[in-house]
Amino acid sequence: MILEAFAEYLHNADPKIPADEVLAKWLFERLSSPPETNVDRVLHMEVSILRAPKAAKSLKRLREMTAGTNAAEAVSIYQSGGRSKEPAYVFRGASDSGKRLLKGLHEYCMSYDQQKWARFVHHLKASDFIQ
Repeated sequence: MILEAFAEYLHNADPKIPADEVLAKWLFERLSSPPETNVDRVLHMEVSILRAPKAAKSLKRLREMTAGTNAAEAVSIYQSGGRSKEPAYVFRGASDSGKRLLKGLHEYCMSYDQQKWARFVHHLKASDFIQ
């Protein structure tokens, strides 16, 4: 149910944006508004949204800071609005099932990006590299 809702959102998203960024945006939108559907209710119970530390000035620095944690612990990082002026957010599983949920969503994102890459590479020809 949750994966289906995210898959629909991902399918309608801009294909140039990496899937993990789309996931972070989707989670932020769902968690920052009151729950209306069962998907929203489950996400509100299982996933917590935290403001990133002020020491993380950039998304790259924030990813480095959370890299030591388990992928299920801090899967997605989202920075709303402008690059450095707006706060960044980290999503964490509120329980073991929430951690598994985030890990599953993240793995789905990675497989989606790999699928896009495989399709791109499949359509390349040797003549594409000749100047």
